Amino acid sequence: MQTSRDEILARQHRVRERMSESGIDVLITGSSAQIDSRGALRYLAGYYLPVFEEYLVIPASGPVTFFAHDACGADYAQKYGVADDVRIIPNHEYNCSPGRCVAEFVMSQRGANLGMAGWAGISANFYRSLKSGLGGHEINDFTDEMNIMRMVKSPTEIVQTEEAVRLNESVFYHYLSLVRPGVREMDAINEASGFALENGAEDLYWMASSDEIPYLAYLAEARLKRHIFKAGDYSYIILEHSAEGGHFGETTHLVSLGDPKPEYVRAFAAVGMAQRAAAERIRPGALTGEMADASHEALADAGYEDRSKSLRPSAAIGHGQGLDAWEFPRIASGDETVIQPGMRFNIHPAVVLPDGAKITSCDCYISTETAARRLSSLPYEIIAV
Repeated sequence: MQTSRDEILARQHRVRERMSESGIDVLITGSSAQIDSRGALRYLAGYYLPVFEEYLVIPASGPVTFFAHDACGADYAQKYGVADDVRIIPNHEYNCSPGRCVAEFVMSQRGANLGMAGWAGISANFYRSLKSGLGGHEINDFTDEMNIMRMVKSPTEIVQTEEAVRLNESVFYHYLSLVRPGVREMDAINEASGFALENGAEDLYWMASSDEIPYLAYLAEARLKRHIFKAGDYSYIILEHSAEGGHFGETTHLVSLGDPKPEYVRAFAAVGMAQRAAAERIRPGALTGEMADASHEALADAGYEDRSKSLRPSAAIGHGQGLDAWEFPRIASGDETVIQPGMRFNIHPAVVLPDGAKITSCDCYISTETAARRLSSLPYEIIAV
């Protein structure tokens, strides 16, 4: 499901309202092509960023202007994006000073208060050349305001995020149909990747590992190992593919080739209880930190964590998701983000056992007017094949 032009224009309008509240006259943003930082341009201009970082300038009033890396980007932005003006960064400037022409444009706009959002997704090279071109003009940080806006999904985004979770689960089940002794792990991944693309995936992200003890690993390791499935293996799969429209989903699950060990079964069940305990805290007005606290308490009840808050793991047990694979809020103890209807949560606590096995899975939710609705449909148990 693609995002309509009206939806993008409504987002630009809301951004301008928040700019006015914050005293910002001109907002600068942009994206790199990483799956955790490319969403800004998709959110505000409906633009799918292919490779090189590009930028957007939104004045309080006047033309929303897109700055493309090259003619191909400019052509795509004019055909499919939502911007009033599209400019190409001069070829001799892009590598050495990509922010110079943006700064020149910004200085031509009325208003002295500048804001910038999405620092993590923009290179230091751009920022240095932008600052130089602005001649010492102060830049206010608008990132928190943008994150707050993007945390709450519109009805269109909720449909898109539901589709993304369904896509990832369908790819998982296709992969599962290929897992059997004698099959090479990468052959299963490659075939499942083709299935994902045929069924509307835009970006593919895999983590995969297979061995006698469950552990998590990047896809690069699977390529190097060239593992062939055998009886007694455990196969971990983490999928974070984006669907049509750009929204990401997440599926994380553990597969056992044969009957799983009882200690793994118990730990996986405890992770499921921790996920459900966290989900029960999803309600308007609650804090995301309460979700993490509930998860830790459930794992402590099952004997997998110390009940002392000072000894709990400091890592987040989940996060938001949308046009970026990782978005705010961070689901961690002490996080004071107030839950609102329309927020997206990926909940994935983990247990590490004495033999080094890491036991985890992911449960996806959307908050509603009263509680939460589960988007995931996988069972709370290890899948044996």
